[in-house]
Amino acid sequence: MIKSLHLLLVLLCLSVCVHQAPVLAAEVTGLYQNTVPVTSRDDERARVRAFSTALRAVLIKLTGHEDLNTNSTLAAALSAPAQYVETWSYRTVNNPETGAATLELDVSFYQAEVQKLLNNAGTPLWPTNRPETLVWLVLQEDSGLKFFADPSTGDGQEFLASLQVAADKRGLPLSLPLLDFDDQRALRPEQIWDLELEAMRLASARYRMDSILAIRVLPAPNGQVSAKLTHVFREQIQELELPAVTADEVFNRSTALVARHLADNFAVLLSSQTGSSAPAQELRLTIEGVVGVSDYAALLAYLNKVPGVSALQMREVEGDKLQFSLQTAGQVRQLIENLALDRRLQPVIDASQMPTPDGLALAPSDALQLPAPTGLVVPSPDYDGNVQLHYRWQP
Repeated sequence: MIKSLHLLLVLLCLSVCVHQAPVLAAEVTGLYQNTVPVTSRDDERARVRAFSTALRAVLIKLTGHEDLNTNSTLAAALSAPAQYVETWSYRTVNNPETGAATLELDVSFYQAEVQKLLNNAGTPLWPTNRPETLVWLVLQEDSGLKFFADPSTGDGQEFLASLQVAADKRGLPLSLPLLDFDDQRALRPEQIWDLELEAMRLASARYRMDSILAIRVLPAPNGQVSAKLTHVFREQIQELELPAVTADEVFNRSTALVARHLADNFAVLLSSQTGSSAPAQELRLTIEGVVGVSDYAALLAYLNKVPGVSALQMREVEGDKLQFSLQTAGQVRQLIENLALDRRLQPVIDASQMPTPDGLALAPSDALQLPAPTGLVVPSPDYDGNVQLHYRWQP
């Protein structure tokens, strides 16, 4: 009885996410490379320092967090970074505006070794498939006129460029609104300036993004700005106010906030063999719609790349339906979040399998009327007490 009630509570807590639209995601590349400006090709100590700077930048992109020195394992790696370096090379870059030459060091790190480092540090890895963040950026002129930064018109172009640089440092995919007639009718710059959340949500609905960032910027004559921002991720809201700072600091701190917030939702431990006390958890994964050898091969290749899966085993084949058992390091929520990012797996929800307080499944006639499964899948328990996930394969 107690076990059934517990499972029901878990289901009800997760079911609040069922109504969410599929999260739009982007595949982020270059996470294991970084470029660092240097002053000499021959200074070995300076090269090692550059390795450390590059590794820190890579770890920030992989974890979404910047407080790396608080983890002793990561701090030790940053003090001896050479063992993680796969390749490095120097290049000279000429500034197109000034003509000045700058020396840079391109560094690539061993992906497997860096992932092993994070695993040993008990630090979750933010996978390459990441949700896009919709950004509404509003500026105000001296006259008081407020306007959207818009790359199609060039308005606020320098601020958008600074924002993109800051996002790239964190591997954070951004998307800008079209600012077409529909957007202009749905949302005025003054509403973003006043951070009217409901208006922002309604105008953003057409873009089907769970992560929305609104920023207002007031430039000052001395080159500094005052800014306020709000990040909305589903029902979670974070705000930040920044008076008298540089524009670069505004965008660095805003993208850091968003990256940290999203990484906390999507990052996964690569295995249970860490310092964490979280035990590996077994799940049952049913996937239907697998037709033919090519589908089967593509599905296996996909599942073996899903972050958070530490073991995968085929259990049963019935027509176009396959059942697997898989293990994840106690992070069912993160696994479900990452599966939801890929449209090749569409969740299937069978309301008749939802448990009742007495531990019995509902009869079909009494099944809960759930909304169409467009977002996160609601897991249900099987008879062994394992979590059951059910998807349809979209080749």
